Amino acid sequence: MKLEVLIKSGIAHVELNNPPFNLLTNTVKHKVKEAFHVLSANRNVRVILFTAAGEHFCCGADLKEFSARINNNKAKEAWIEGHEMLQAIMDAPQPTIVCVKGNTLGGGAELATAFDIRIFAEDVAFGYPEVSRTVFPGNGGFERFLQLSGEANAAYLFLTGEKIPAADALRIGIANKIVEKNQLEIEGKKMADLVASYSSKTIRTIKKIIKGCRQKDLFFKEGMNHFDALHQTEDIVESINAFFEKRDPRYQHK
Repeated sequence: MKLEVLIKSGIAHVELNNPPFNLLTNTVKHKVKEAFHVLSANRNVRVILFTAAGEHFCCGADLKEFSARINNNKAKEAWIEGHEMLQAIMDAPQPTIVCVKGNTLGGGAELATAFDIRIFAEDVAFGYPEVSRTVFPGNGGFERFLQLSGEANAAYLFLTGEKIPAADALRIGIANKIVEKNQLEIEGKKMADLVASYSSKTIRTIKKIIKGCRQKDLFFKEGMNHFDALHQTEDIVESINAFFEKRDPRYQHK
C-alpha cells in the first residue's frame, strides 16, 4: 500500500495506491490522516489534489478487518479513526480537490465527500452499501452527506444501498463536475492550477468562512471581519494594480 505525496509549485498531489480496489483499511485511514496533518501545516502548499491509482477510486472498507473489529469489540475505535481521517481532510486550511472514478462505495464515498471540490469521471458508481452488511457509514461521511445533499437523498442512498451514476451525483450536489475518464486527472490538475493562481491568503479565508457557516451562523460578523482583513493585504493592492495595468497579478501571498 502506498500513499504518495508530491509537492510542486504550491500544489500537493496525494495519490492513493492500494490495488486493486484502493480499500480503506485501518492503515490507509491512518496514513491519509497523517498526510493531511502534515500538509495542513505546510505554508508552501496552496492547494491539495487527491487522486487514486487504478480503475476505481475506493471500494470502501476491507471486510477482512471486520472480524477482528467484531471479536475484539473495536467498533468505537474504528469510528474514531474514520472520523479523524475525514476531519483531517476537512480541516485542511488549503482548498482540496478530489478526482473520483469507477466504484466509489461505502468508505470510498465518504472519503470523496470530504473534499471541497469533487470532479467525477463519467464511469463513477457512487453509493453506500453498508446497510447490506447491517451497519451504516461510520467514517464521518454520514454527517457530511447530510450537509451536502440533505435528508431525502441520504434516506434513499443509506436505506436502499443502491449505487447512482455520476450524472445523479452531480444532480444532488455530490459531484461538482463530470468529465471523460481519460481527462479526469488533467481536469483535476487544471482546477488545482487555477485555484493555486489566486492569492493564498484569499482562498484560505474563503474556505475558513465556508467552514464557519457550515458549523454555525457566524457569517455576518466573522464574514465581515475576514472581508475587512483581506482589504488590508498586499495581494489585494497587487490585484487592483494588475487589473488597471492589464497584466497578470504577481501575488506574494501576503
